[in-house]
Amino acid sequence: LLEKSNNIGAAWVGHLVGAKQLSYYFKEFGLGEKSGIELEGEDTGVIHDYADWTDIDTATAAFGQGISATPLQVINSFNVIANGGFLLQPKIVDKIIDQDEVIELPTRQVKRVLSKETSETMVSLLESAADSGEAKYFVLKNYQVAGKTGTAQIPFEGEYDPEKTNATFVGFLSNSRKYTMIVKLEQPRSSVYAAETAAPLWMDITEELVKIYGIPPDKQL
Repeated sequence: LLEKSNNIGAAWVGHLVGAKQLSYYFKEFGLGEKSGIELEGEDTGVIHDYADWTDIDTATAAFGQGISATPLQVINSFNVIANGGFLLQPKIVDKIIDQDEVIELPTRQVKRVLSKETSETMVSLLESAADSGEAKYFVLKNYQVAGKTGTAQIPFEGEYDPEKTNATFVGFLSNSRKYTMIVKLEQPRSSVYAAETAAPLWMDITEELVKIYGIPPDKQL
C-alpha cells in the first residue's frame, strides 16, 4: 500500500481498524492538538469526532482526506517511528550557552505510542516505500532512506480541487537517524505530484546535510 500510495488499500485498512481506533491513533500521534513547542500561533489541525464519521469519512481519513495536520505534526509523527515508538515534545532550543556554562534542555517523552518492534516494522515499510515507490528514481543511491510522499488535493468551496495540490516528502536516513525532515511545496507548478517535486528537493537537501553531519554512505550499490 505504501509503495503504491494506494488510497483504495488505505481505505480498506481504515475500515478494518474502524473509526474509533483510527481516530484514537491519530490523537496518539499528536494530531488534532498542539504539540507544546515554544512558538506562538501553533495550529491544532482538524480531526473531527469519530462518532460523526460516515463510512466514507473513515475511508478518506485513512488516506488523509477530511482531516488536516500541520507540517510540524506530520514530522513529529514520523519521529515516533524513527526513535523507537515514543511521541516527543518538539522544541526550538537544544541548549543554552552562558559564558562557560552549558545548560542542556532535555527532550521530553510525552508517551509511548508504538512498541519498538512495531516502529522498526514501520521503518522497514518506509524504506520499501522510498526504494520502490513513486519517488524511487530520485532516491539517494548510497544512503538508506525511510520516507513517504504526500500529494494532498486542496479543499475549495467544500470540494477538493483536482488540479491543485500540496506536495510533501517526509523521512529520515534509517541507518543514522540524525534528523528527520519534511519538505512541503504549496501548489507546485511543474507537477501536482510530490514524487516529482518535493521528493527530489528532499534528496538534494539531504545530499548537503550528510556533509554537514558527517554521515558516511551506508547503502551497498
